[in-house]
Amino acid sequence: METVTKKLLMTMLAAAVVLSAIPANASEIDILVEKLVAKGVLTHGEAQQVLTETREEVRRQVAAGESESLPKWVQTFKLGGDLRLRYQWEAQDSKPENGGSVTEDDRERVRIRMRLGAEAKVNDQMKAAVGLASGSSDPRSTNQTLQDQFSSKSVMLDYAYATWNPADWFEARGGKIIGKEVLWMADDLLWDSDVNPEGAAAHFSYDAADNISLFANAGWLILDETDGSPKAADPSMYFVQPGVEWSFMDGWKLKGALNAYGFSSFKGRNATFDNWGGTNTRENNAYTYDYDSFGTTVEIAGEEPFGGLVNYVSVFADYINNPDAGSDDTGWLLGFKFGDKKVTKFGQWQAKYQYRRLERDAWVDFLPDSDVLGGCTNVKSHEIILEYGLAKNLTLGIDYYNSKDIKYLSSAKRDEDLIQVDLLWKF
Repeated sequence: METVTKKLLMTMLAAAVVLSAIPANASEIDILVEKLVAKGVLTHGEAQQVLTETREEVRRQVAAGESESLPKWVQTFKLGGDLRLRYQWEAQDSKPENGGSVTEDDRERVRIRMRLGAEAKVNDQMKAAVGLASGSSDPRSTNQTLQDQFSSKSVMLDYAYATWNPADWFEARGGKIIGKEVLWMADDLLWDSDVNPEGAAAHFSYDAADNISLFANAGWLILDETDGSPKAADPSMYFVQPGVEWSFMDGWKLKGALNAYGFSSFKGRNATFDNWGGTNTRENNAYTYDYDSFGTTVEIAGEEPFGGLVNYVSVFADYINNPDAGSDDTGWLLGFKFGDKKVTKFGQWQAKYQYRRLERDAWVDFLPDSDVLGGCTNVKSHEIILEYGLAKNLTLGIDYYNSKDIKYLSSAKRDEDLIQVDLLWKF
């Protein structure tokens, strides 16, 4: 009889917790459970079981938009963001081609980055997302340097797009889209991680077998809008990326993709793109070559490899070639990382190393990582990254670059050391 009474009481408590899904009432339920434990009606284990199971049910209802205690717009709305504080030191030497004296330029600065994003479920097939970030109109940087006598810092529209997901195997996006959701990229050889392209993109997926998944990304992206008279064609780019992900052995995965990029109204265009690097070949200030490029991206990753010596290890590579250039037309990157797959909690860590070489006309000079000699082509670079979790959602990061020009494009060749020390809070 006592067991039946307890079961009935636990069921009633579970119903009470579910019905009181509004967070303000959670402490009242905790107090009630504590009093029942104190009177010996429930054991500590039974009380914890009730609270755990019912709170999980509340979370499920809220995530599914089924809770009757919270407004619908709250249940379909997600907020997130991060704040980063950075110390940055950079030293650049310019070595004249004629063997003259070397020019040295050192700089120290403290920088901040803030990003805040929201996503809302419009209906069962559609979502809308919008994000704000510190920075300027430069698409390759959301940093703000602390300077100018406590001046206010700019906040810009970082992304704004809608998604349509009519089936499990297909998703389309349009607007100013988060870069990593347009293309799969194992590294930043071609695309700075801050770049959020504009246009339309689609993602396809298909499970060919229990351990093999096929995917494809495709899109059309707007580079600029030309005004004035006579009206010139607007430059744009398009891409196709078919790929495969294969799970083999225990905990190991191989992911690979072929990448094809095309550009329209680009060759012969006057080179006045905003934020361009100035390293692509030009004649009479117009682009000499087209940049219809082809390449591949590959990553092999394993969880708890080598008998659990580390939690995660990955080796990745990227390759690109622009056949129109004929010379200085190739880029490649090779790297590896190990430690934890993600650093989100205290004690987690990850170490990463990568080497890149991106020749002058292998790729357009307004998209590569801006931390490598300002984001140009004609560069080779070593990069070492160390991350450590100081607390939940608080990470310490140290990033070191040693970057050089491959060849002389002007009277001097650059050699730069760059160190960034970051504190990153995620929320």
